[in-house]
Amino acid sequence: MAGYAGTRPDEDIVPELPASVPRSGNALTRRVGRTLLRWFGWRVTGNLPDERRLLVIAAPHTSNWDWVIAMFAMLALGVRINYLIKDTLFVWPLSVLLRASGGIPTDRGAPAGLVEEVATRVCEAEQIVMVITPEGTRSRVETWKTGFLRVAELARLPVVQVAWHYPDRLLHIGPVAELSGDHERDLARIRAWYRQFTGRIPANQSP
Repeated sequence: MAGYAGTRPDEDIVPELPASVPRSGNALTRRVGRTLLRWFGWRVTGNLPDERRLLVIAAPHTSNWDWVIAMFAMLALGVRINYLIKDTLFVWPLSVLLRASGGIPTDRGAPAGLVEEVATRVCEAEQIVMVITPEGTRSRVETWKTGFLRVAELARLPVVQVAWHYPDRLLHIGPVAELSGDHERDLARIRAWYRQFTGRIPANQSP
């Protein structure tokens, strides 16, 4: 199992973005993102695969600060993403920011058909980085949702593991998950990889 190397202060605060990954912003917005990461003491390590369409799972998701750090990283990298977020948050003026940053409103009370909807959206896109938090909530849960595995199968996407690690203020882009088609086995392997990372509120972190 691949681990992470920790902080490396002699290198840049974010890695280079591969050519095939969808881009957003410009030199100014990337500089703003890097400045914000430095102010908060954060850095991004690892590399995204050089693919036009990716499914990213991000964990451990324990705090609203996770979204803030992810937005800083998005700006700094210059990557264009989409992510699922509960529709009750889409009220003005927050809705403007959420949509501009790639947010897609979802009704968590009606999950039926969501997997197919996301898979269709991804398949129809020429380039896309779809980000999903498999816990589905900031609170502690005993089980993770397997919808992302079904999306990956339907859309034939590589699943990139990304982790927040608050002790080192690190957003780590990890390896592509090796999927066998056995959801229970694959989910256990993925969750085991994430156990080396610590969220902002450890009490909210899934075992």
